[in-house]
Amino acid sequence: MQRADLVLQAPDAGVPVMLLEIDRRTADAHGLAAKLRRYWEWGRLLPRDADKRTVDLVRSRPDAIEHVDHEKRLWRRVYPPTGREGLVPVAFVFADTTTAKVANTVAVLEEASRRYWAPRRFDTYHRGITAKDYGQAVPVVVTTLEQLQEHGAGAAVWRRLGRDCDQTLTEARGCWRLRRGLPRKRG
Repeated sequence: MQRADLVLQAPDAGVPVMLLEIDRRTADAHGLAAKLRRYWEWGRLLPRDADKRTVDLVRSRPDAIEHVDHEKRLWRRVYPPTGREGLVPVAFVFADTTTAKVANTVAVLEEASRRYWAPRRFDTYHRGITAKDYGQAVPVVVTTLEQLQEHGAGAAVWRRLGRDCDQTLTEARGCWRLRRGLPRKRG
């Protein structure tokens, strides 16, 4: 089980729940990816008193948990609904480090943990459908403690993994634009 450094619940600010990991450069990017894997695995657990039919379904094949509604999973007993697709969001806040080290760590984290935060294609028989399924993904945003201290948590200081720009936390939770060689821009 993975324990967050801090659990943020600010529904009035548009954040029903978010798990925060504060990194003072005590873990490398692969260690952070391992933390993200543990959050992803935890989001897929059933509670002990789950009905027998659901338990049997999940045990029947590896991807069966993806067909179990989030309301029936363990994480929903601990935290409120997130108000969006996917599992509980995770924020990595980097402190006491350089911009270059943060950029390198985020690049490695992004690649090493893609399986846990990236959407999947919807299973469809129709060609040309490009919609993505975020239902099994852990939304991940990153920032630095220095940016938070300078601009505040409501400013465009958050970057969602797989995206091309810094945004407010509310925007980052809903930003589905994938990075495609676009220049990095603020807001």
